[in-house]
Amino acid sequence: MSKIGETVRGNKGRYKIVKALDKQGAMGLVFVAETTSKPKTEVIIKFARVDVKISEKRLVREIKLLQLFQETKPKNVVAYIDESDESEEELFLVMEYLKGQDLGARAIDRLKPKIDAGTVIRFSKDIAEALSDLHKLHAIHRDLKPENMVVVRRNDEEHCILVDFGIGKLTTEDTTGDGIGTDAWSCKHNFANPLRVGEDCDVYALGRIMFYIATGQHPSRCEYPLGDDKFGNMWAKAVKFGANAELSNLIDDMISYSGYEMSSDGIKRQIEPAHKFETAEQVLQRLGEPWAQALAEPSAYKQQKVQPRKYTTPPRQQLLQGPHIIIGGERKEIVGNRCEIGRAHTCPDLDRDCSRGVLHAGMDGGFDYPRNPDIEIPLIGSPGKSVAFMHHIRIWKDKGEWYVRDLDTTNYSAILKNNNWEPLNDIVTRKGKTMMLDQNFTKLAIGYRFGGRTEIEFSFYKQ
Repeated sequence: MSKIGETVRGNKGRYKIVKALDKQGAMGLVFVAETTSKPKTEVIIKFARVDVKISEKRLVREIKLLQLFQETKPKNVVAYIDESDESEEELFLVMEYLKGQDLGARAIDRLKPKIDAGTVIRFSKDIAEALSDLHKLHAIHRDLKPENMVVVRRNDEEHCILVDFGIGKLTTEDTTGDGIGTDAWSCKHNFANPLRVGEDCDVYALGRIMFYIATGQHPSRCEYPLGDDKFGNMWAKAVKFGANAELSNLIDDMISYSGYEMSSDGIKRQIEPAHKFETAEQVLQRLGEPWAQALAEPSAYKQQKVQPRKYTTPPRQQLLQGPHIIIGGERKEIVGNRCEIGRAHTCPDLDRDCSRGVLHAGMDGGFDYPRNPDIEIPLIGSPGKSVAFMHHIRIWKDKGEWYVRDLDTTNYSAILKNNNWEPLNDIVTRKGKTMMLDQNFTKLAIGYRFGGRTEIEFSFYKQ
């Protein structure tokens, strides 16, 4: 039954429901409403879902926590306004209306500027400040993820606000049996022991979010697999995907996890690395260092970096001319208008085929054989393995046009077209396809799984 147009009574006022939010929560129904008293103010009203048994329990918990936060008003946390009067048939929570989009939607919004390093620092500081204030109240969020952060504009800058405390808790509470977090973002090693969940789990989840917005890579695609003693760790630091080195080190300190060790009595025990960050205060301290300030406020450092001089290096465009790819944050030149990308190896004799039937001596006017790929994809994981075949992708120029081809790999590759990944392999035969690179900039991927999951992404530039 639609609630649009209804007026509901809270303890402090009445609210007319205007519209439903486009994105509804799994545990609650969320609406935009306005106060009936003047001046009219827009608010958010959240009802429990009648079709989910634990929904009301979580809404009661969220109300309790947001009421607690009223006393100290933590930074960058959605504000409590009101709750349902006892005369109302349904329980509801009234909160401030944050006009913006969640961080997950903002990260992939092609109509807005890309989240740059300065914005990563600002968003990270916003949430770290929120966590620091919450943890001082002995409260933990337990479900940090991009969808639970709303990006709003303040003083002509984007900032992040933390929302959705449905599974938040006080550290003094016994919440045995509660579900904790979202698998892609929360502490992997604590799912087995929910009572272990503490402040450091919020810090860990924030680190994974920072990894995502700093690199564009989903953390679940860049971690050791289930069953590995390093499960929950990343096999590559954020710097490998182009992130600032200091920021990458900070993220690593937030999400590092040493896994398990076997004791002398034959019992497998969890161990923590000595450098792992436990508190939001540690994160804020690092985000206050000069390197972070320089990223967040480059204008303050401009005078130090850009000084007039009588002689200088060649202009940037001269230094960066020529076809190239960017992979793992590194620029790789394409020499002679042709290159292959794959795994380093030793090619066999000419009478054996190491290229799945598509590479032969003299082919394409200069691809020598036998040979290693021009650009190597490093091994990942422990023990090391590769998502790339020995000869995985070829890029070349012919009669003024650039082309790309998957070299018949079963790990597949893909090209980004109209914001969707399109496989460079025929689905039926698995043979590689040749496609024209008709844009100056094209996004490609090695290791493609149907449904849009990619392993290693890189960018091709004609100039």
